[in-house]
Amino acid sequence: MTTGTRILKLITVRRYRVPALTVLLAVVWAHSQAAASGPWDSTELALMKSGEVIVEILYKGQPGGAARVSAMFSGNGEALWDVIGDCRYELIYVNGLQECEVLQSGNSNMIIRHRVRNSWYAPTLDFSFTADRTADGKGVARLLDGNLKLLESSWEVTPLEGVGTLIESERASIVTHEIRVQPKFLAPRWLIRRSLLRDLPDMLACVRGLANASAGQPEVLADRQRCPGDISTLSK
Repeated sequence: MTTGTRILKLITVRRYRVPALTVLLAVVWAHSQAAASGPWDSTELALMKSGEVIVEILYKGQPGGAARVSAMFSGNGEALWDVIGDCRYELIYVNGLQECEVLQSGNSNMIIRHRVRNSWYAPTLDFSFTADRTADGKGVARLLDGNLKLLESSWEVTPLEGVGTLIESERASIVTHEIRVQPKFLAPRWLIRRSLLRDLPDMLACVRGLANASAGQPEVLADRQRCPGDISTLSK
């Protein structure tokens, strides 16, 4: 598989290589679904239907960096919750994650520690955060301590019923991950945003592959090839 990047209203897109007819049909489908499918416009829905991952930079005037990334998953999206928050998977889909430890675990809340080093020019980040499932089904995380000044993130699943999405699946969902981060050390906003634009699309594609929620087996393998961590650890 080859991946590319295209810009759409300041949205960076990485995608599967798909036939032009598939994209055309996706656009037609998206126009019929846009009114009932949340904050995405018809073009964004069409791109996600064809397997693409989109990411948008948020809060441009604020310190640090913030972004929202979205992709279409086959099924109802419940497989997402079996992947995120599991250190075995996080070491695969989080770029630069060296250590992951669950400090406390409950039915709907966890405390997790991360140690991250993803570039030679940035300090190692060592921090802990809460990860909770809210009453409305979202997953939210907030910083507890460590050498970050701010960390807020969320995961949300929006079901799309009976639309024949992602080529094979009769049911699909859009998974959205939003994150805002600010380190304690001095770092230019453009550098943090560049890292988000670089890392988040591959991360979400990797999560989709790990959840076996891509369009089919070839797409699952393609998504897993985008994982920044060592996926071979799953077989050990």
